[in-house]
Amino acid sequence: MINKLKEKVILDKEHQNIIASLDDKLEYLTNQNKLLKQKLKEAVAKVKRLQGLEAHHLKNNGDLRVEIRKLEKQVNTLKKDIEILREGNEALGIYRQN
Repeated sequence: MINKLKEKVILDKEHQNIIASLDDKLEYLTNQNKLLKQKLKEAVAKVKRLQGLEAHHLKNNGDLRVEIRKLEKQVNTLKKDIEILREGNEALGIYRQN
């Protein structure tokens, strides 16, 4: 009976050690879970900001493309005008001096 009591005490201590170890692991995992949830929340916020920036950039790029097309048309018109003036000057005998 004394041996059984000693065995029970030893088992109880072992169980307490196991329980304490599991409690420590549970606390660690709980803290890790909180940390990961916070990091996820921050990552989601960053993704939302990036999506907003992407939409803004797409709009700006579209606006810039429209402006580039206008400027390209103006350049082409000016090139045609220069060619017409050059032909007219040649017909009049006016030459550019370098």
